[in-house]
Amino acid sequence: MSRIVTATDVSIRRVTQPPGDYFFGYYEKTPWSPCGTKLLGMRAGFRDRQPTPDDELELGLIDTAGLKAFEPFATTKAWCWQQGTMLQWAPGAANRVIYNQRRAGRFVGVMHDLATGDRRELERAVYAVDPTGRYAIGLNFARLATQRPGYGYEGVADAWADEGAPGNDGVWRVDLDSGGAELVLSLGEIVGMDSDASMAGQTHWLNHAQINTDGSRVAVLHRWQPFEGPRQTRLVTLRPDGSEARVIWDARLVSHYDWRSADEILVWGGAPVAANAFWRVSDAGAEPRTFAADVLTEDGHCSYSPDRAWIANDTYPDSQNLRRLMIVRTADGLRVDLAAFHAPPELDGPLRVDLHPRWNRDGTALCIDSAHEGTRQMYTVDLRQALAAASAIPMETPTDA
Repeated sequence: MSRIVTATDVSIRRVTQPPGDYFFGYYEKTPWSPCGTKLLGMRAGFRDRQPTPDDELELGLIDTAGLKAFEPFATTKAWCWQQGTMLQWAPGAANRVIYNQRRAGRFVGVMHDLATGDRRELERAVYAVDPTGRYAIGLNFARLATQRPGYGYEGVADAWADEGAPGNDGVWRVDLDSGGAELVLSLGEIVGMDSDASMAGQTHWLNHAQINTDGSRVAVLHRWQPFEGPRQTRLVTLRPDGSEARVIWDARLVSHYDWRSADEILVWGGAPVAANAFWRVSDAGAEPRTFAADVLTEDGHCSYSPDRAWIANDTYPDSQNLRRLMIVRTADGLRVDLAAFHAPPELDGPLRVDLHPRWNRDGTALCIDSAHEGTRQMYTVDLRQALAAASAIPMETPTDA
């Protein structure tokens, strides 16, 4: 059986300094620079309301030791609390970053060389970047702003707001060399895949695109809100050119996920086709299997360490308003609880500050966002002693391996 242990010596360091509210955003990309000495971060001038079209977000660099001031290099008006502006390091480049911007009434991506200051515009705002650096995936952030507040951007109207399943919007492939974009799979096509009565007459949207470990497949959440009952979600995958699209997890509760490999995804969900748990879902057609269901009993922001030996995860606030941070050994489901952080109840809904744990590049530390000290700040969590202690705990074979 899987087990739960508590780490006794975890070093947690705040790397941003008030005044100002700092965060990085989502959980499936690393803020650490290729050389490991800098972190990407974002600074907002407020914390207690949703962004308006006029609110700018500062983007900058942070010393990993937390000893130097935040160094801004750009601002943007294309951002949200949960995912920021999709700020990330460009694959294969030492000093180039990617983020989103609003220009001339549309959302675009930006490739920014921090060494030279050169900036190159991409035709559409990016959601996920191919780990080999060839392309990015873009989604409709204006549609997300109305359908899933906290995940979209303000200031641009959804061109397809009156269409429930438009044929001219959906998954966009953005070429990182030319900057051009093409629609590779429309919402209309996605809705037509294994459709049912609950989809008819609804407004559909896409969220949380992520590209697999070798860039050969893309995953995306297809969502809609029926007239009655909870929001519905399916997990869809496709090739980068839009071909071979399929629904690989037809549970209607599908939430956070991460690619384990080129053809397997760890994903929370299940209902109503199975019990809610973390499931290892195959893109190649193998039967889904639960993972560590006895110790991972609720949804969280899961991500694999670079060597795939561990999973970082967190929880939503419990009855004491505590968010818990943990790592889980993939070989046997051993859970190591690292710390708990107070979640201010006034920062809830789209304003919430999820921990969103992100790995560094060698799997020895995490970066989290938290407001337990009263403002949004970024922290690093040194895992070296916790990993060393866990290595002394004998392996067991979990029942769901």
